[in-house]
Amino acid sequence: NYSEYDSIYQAVGLEEPKTTPPVITEPVTEKPEVVEEFGECGEGTDLIDGMCVIVDDSEGGCLIATATYGTEMAPQVQMLREIRDNQLMSTDSGVSFMSGFNQFYYSFSPYVADMERDNPIFKEMVKIAITPLLSSLSIMSYADSDSEVVSYGIGVILMNLGMYVVAPAIIVIKTRKYIKI
Repeated sequence: NYSEYDSIYQAVGLEEPKTTPPVITEPVTEKPEVVEEFGECGEGTDLIDGMCVIVDDSEGGCLIATATYGTEMAPQVQMLREIRDNQLMSTDSGVSFMSGFNQFYYSFSPYVADMERDNPIFKEMVKIAITPLLSSLSIMSYADSDSEVVSYGIGVILMNLGMYVVAPAIIVIKTRKYIKI
């Protein structure tokens, strides 16, 4: 989504992971044994050596969560990616939501990721702030149909509005009343 960045690593200020080619010490004379892997990965990732590895990240990434947890392979970032790919992007209403959400999210997330990279205390504050959000978003993994995505989505949005807007507002109002007495 941002042409000035070559990768999500560059966008959040992390060093690209370096891969080294395998060292072959003996000539291979027979066909290697194929090891069957078990597990399931979200769209855009493949199961390699028991881990979900990104093969195509054309959808964009979770810049804030990646900067917060240090890698796009962190379990929290993988959960967000899997919810996006498996639940939201598989329904018409989810695709519509993600289209609007991405416009909003990518308007500020590169700046927040930069601030996290520059200020470790801010990074920890963001981690504390987004942990309840991530927990509530995990509910979306149970949504299978378009109607479930809509109903679970509305529930998650209302729950987060309550946690991040209503509860703090009530605390401020109650505190102001208490201080005035």
